[in-house]
Amino acid sequence: MDRPFRTAAPHYARYRPPYPAELIDRLVQATEIDGTARVLDLGCGPGSLAIPVSFYAGEVVAVDVEPEMIAELRRAAPSNVKPVMARAEDVDESWGRFRLATAGRAFHWFDTALVLGRLATVTPALALVGDDIRDSEAQSRVLEIAAGLMKETPIEQPRTRRRHLSRYEEILRSSAFSAVEVISVDVERIWTPDELIGMAYSTAVASPERLGERMPAFEQQVREELAPSYHERVTVDAVVGRLLR
Repeated sequence: MDRPFRTAAPHYARYRPPYPAELIDRLVQATEIDGTARVLDLGCGPGSLAIPVSFYAGEVVAVDVEPEMIAELRRAAPSNVKPVMARAEDVDESWGRFRLATAGRAFHWFDTALVLGRLATVTPALALVGDDIRDSEAQSRVLEIAAGLMKETPIEQPRTRRRHLSRYEEILRSSAFSAVEVISVDVERIWTPDELIGMAYSTAVASPERLGERMPAFEQQVREELAPSYHERVTVDAVVGRLLR
């Protein structure tokens, strides 16, 4: 599928959990973001990271390859967010300098080596931000139901939690951004079956386009099999890598 988030975009904007305000605050403090700073957000989606960071920065250049994500961003973004429809791999020195580059739950979609090399020419700091959907029993269960209806193998459950953290640290430590700092915040989340259905539709693996005519059966099975609400505690991390001076 050339555009895996084409039909996921409106669900992403509505149903993906926001990044914790405390995490954003600590990230901008750690990277000295203020009204003079330019920030580059790659794989920005509907602005989940770009918009909260923009309240601290002078300008946020928010980049995504999916037109529907850029459309969602334009509807919600303040004036100091500049939406750009492009690939992360398109970034180069002609884009100017940035105090910080970010990627929220997106770096696995990029050509890692190419993007890291190009970012090293435009910014001294890169933050990889997110949590692991597999750490959530509720989210894992709903995606398992979707996989079953599509006769696909469910996403493998990790043996340890926060697998994203070690992956982000490994990416940065093996790059020019090898001076690494981890910022972590615990959050409480409550899910209803309808919210979990919307969350599933926000993913590339269970988007409305992928489920197609199986959507009614999927929604019925979720409402029948899942509890009325799920309460969970998760850790969201910002792994910041800086260029060694």
